[in-house]
Amino acid sequence: MTSLSSSVGDIQSDLEPVRTRLRTTHLNAVRNVLTDEMILGACRSHEHEYRDRILGPVVTALHFVAAALWPNDSFQQAWEVFGSERVSSGSLSKARGRFPEAVAVDLQKQVAGAAVDASRPWSLWQGHRVLDLDGTGLSMEDNPELKSEFGVPNTRLGPGRYPLVRMTAATLWGTMTIVEYELGPYRSAENALAIQMLPRLVRGDVVVGDRRFAGANYYVAYERHGVDYITRAHQRLKIDRLTVFERHADDDFVAELPVGPTHRKKDPTLPHGILARFIRVRARIRGKDELVWLVTSLLDCEKYPADEIAQLYLERWRIEIVFRQLKIACGADVLRSKTVSGIRKEIAARVMAVNLTRIIMIDAATKHDRAPNRLSFSAALCEVASTSLKMSTAPVRQLPLLYQLMLDNIAKAVVPERPDRNEPRATTREKKDYPRLKGSRAEWRRKNAAA
Repeated sequence: MTSLSSSVGDIQSDLEPVRTRLRTTHLNAVRNVLTDEMILGACRSHEHEYRDRILGPVVTALHFVAAALWPNDSFQQAWEVFGSERVSSGSLSKARGRFPEAVAVDLQKQVAGAAVDASRPWSLWQGHRVLDLDGTGLSMEDNPELKSEFGVPNTRLGPGRYPLVRMTAATLWGTMTIVEYELGPYRSAENALAIQMLPRLVRGDVVVGDRRFAGANYYVAYERHGVDYITRAHQRLKIDRLTVFERHADDDFVAELPVGPTHRKKDPTLPHGILARFIRVRARIRGKDELVWLVTSLLDCEKYPADEIAQLYLERWRIEIVFRQLKIACGADVLRSKTVSGIRKEIAARVMAVNLTRIIMIDAATKHDRAPNRLSFSAALCEVASTSLKMSTAPVRQLPLLYQLMLDNIAKAVVPERPDRNEPRATTREKKDYPRLKGSRAEWRRKNAAA
């Protein structure tokens, strides 16, 4: 009979093929970007020490992304779809907890950098990189720690039940990749979070935002960081009272925009005024054609024609599509983690999934000579998930062929051009006829335990 001590070495050695199989079969469709070296290098740069486990940092990072590619089920079910070994939900939870938040954010930034590099042929306008700015809210579990950190919204019926995190993002105009994002409590202002992102942008970038990002004090902040801007004029600004310095046309002129005394009192370094260009354009706002004023720091009317600036603003709606893809297609609308660090890691992973899919869409667009933003993101996400499953069992020699077939299928799903599309924010399906649960499920179970 073989003793237990004599078989310990064999048990340990048997785990190595399992580790190798998990690392080499997990999400092969995106492994040309999210490599082992990238993941382990991020661990080293943040001095994350780890044991040689089955659920090591490489497998855990891939599982975070897999949960975003398969968002309609639990973390455990996502593992069962993409994983090749059975692992308990408790082991997965511990592995996600061990994975440092700093490493997850670092990986997200590296993937975003790869997406920006791949987007270069489509993201430039007049030599500038164009970024759309906007914000959204992401919901999560009813948890005391999360409520304390992020807060809940106030509604007409009182405080909301679920905590929400505020997210402001900057996306590339040409490819809709997420370049940067900033998180804060729900009470955070979207424009304040945008100001925190400015040091991470590139000098010469042009940011395009709505009226939330307008105002002389914000324009000064943009220019101090070397960033140009295009926004809709603030609703309180009296255009006819401005001092005009140069008039290019009746609806295109340069004027001095005063900085309010309240802002200068808070920040004495602010100037009394700032030069800006004002352009009036016709836009469709909530289903109605309106004449609106745009404000920009691009003062040269010959280098920056008014109609091109107007078109950049009118295409700003694409960032709303990016948020829909992040929240609905990649499952970030209701986050599942129960800790503050887990929430931040989960958001980083879902942003990473969006950008990894965008990189593959750019590959498909390049191969078939199409514009990346005309390809269907939902179809690409399905192709990435299904191809990853095929690659996990296919011979190594067939992997390049499967990848090329995936690109061909993604390029076939072209979204039709709909320039005048306008749809209400309303639901078409009635809600389920169930009563609303008052309190938590645990409270209900305690009260109804006897029954």
